[in-house]
Amino acid sequence: MKIFKTFFKINYLIPLYTMQRYDEWSLNEDRVSGLSQNEARVLHSLIKWPDLTDQAVHSQIGMKKSTFSSIKTRLKENGYYKRYYVPNFPKIGLELLVAMHGHLNRFTTIEERMRVAKNLLQSFVEDFHIASESNKAFNLSASKNLTEYAKNQEKFIQLYSDNKFLDKNGMDVVHFPFEITRIRAFMDYESLVAKTFGFASEPYEKRKTIPTGKVKPVKLTKAEKKVLTGLVQFPEESDTLIAEEVGVSRNTVANAKRKFLAQNICFPRAVPDLQKLGMKILVFSYRKFNPRTTMRQRQEAAEMVRNLLAPFFYVSKNLDGFIISAHRSFEEFNNAHDELMRYYLKHDYIIDEPKTYTMSIQNIRYIKEYDFLPLTLKTLGFETELKVLLESRMSNNNNQ
Repeated sequence: MKIFKTFFKINYLIPLYTMQRYDEWSLNEDRVSGLSQNEARVLHSLIKWPDLTDQAVHSQIGMKKSTFSSIKTRLKENGYYKRYYVPNFPKIGLELLVAMHGHLNRFTTIEERMRVAKNLLQSFVEDFHIASESNKAFNLSASKNLTEYAKNQEKFIQLYSDNKFLDKNGMDVVHFPFEITRIRAFMDYESLVAKTFGFASEPYEKRKTIPTGKVKPVKLTKAEKKVLTGLVQFPEESDTLIAEEVGVSRNTVANAKRKFLAQNICFPRAVPDLQKLGMKILVFSYRKFNPRTTMRQRQEAAEMVRNLLAPFFYVSKNLDGFIISAHRSFEEFNNAHDELMRYYLKHDYIIDEPKTYTMSIQNIRYIKEYDFLPLTLKTLGFETELKVLLESRMSNNNNQ
């Protein structure tokens, strides 16, 4: 399988839904510079319905096809959003989501840490999102089991300890087995964009995400595995170009894609550029819950979290959980956070103050920004392609 970079236009068929109305909406131009009302509507619709065809989306919002198409092209060319395909981890045989978070030695710099550790971090196939800023960092991983993740963790701690990159408390690691974890939002920016523009946001139960409970891994043919890898690698490309890259027919790509979406084997996401939305800080917040409460008992708090913080990651199990959100200012975040904490304390939901890390979006360094390709290649058995990919990335790192 070749590894290239191109673009694609999605063209599968999805039924239409009830038309979304924006009649009561008006845009505050100071909040999102450079976007007209129609541009904001299109951006929100692309993020809200990433699995719909263009025809379905412009019908939903009552916009002419030509207007919608020209705005979509303009938004894409100006970098307002990117598309991804996210593998549904438990359906391809992965059991565990892991979040590592903590403070780093403030007397070291990101540049210094990257000179020493970038190749090692790039080699961690299970890690799909790594962010660092000043003396704070977090990363997200998916793994077949705890042993697979622990191998990476030991190498990371050893290297960072030897080079004195960690502060005295080190890094915290928390595990979320998919079977007992509720994932309300995973790379889902719909509530954030809706809040930014003043639109109504969809309740979490209507959003497509990774399921909770016992999930039987699906059996895929070799051709279907190639197509899934192609979608993850080339989320912007046409079925024809994906077929050429992975070595199957166009009909195979189209049929496999329909199967994947119908059975939730993977799902598309449209991710906005946070700086272009006017966001200034990114917040990772980990909290421990009162063991006398359960996820079900805390259900009524979920929509409050959505309304106040609009997180694009929202992950929890009975004892703990984390969210990742973005905000226009620290004051905005702090007011929302305080209101939520008062509610949690009133209902005795938490046992301690959350561990919260605020990061300047402008200064964040992404070592991996939603990189699912290595993990997908490894999980689906494309070891040769994975080796070529990693060697290419290591070479590029050394040449920089």
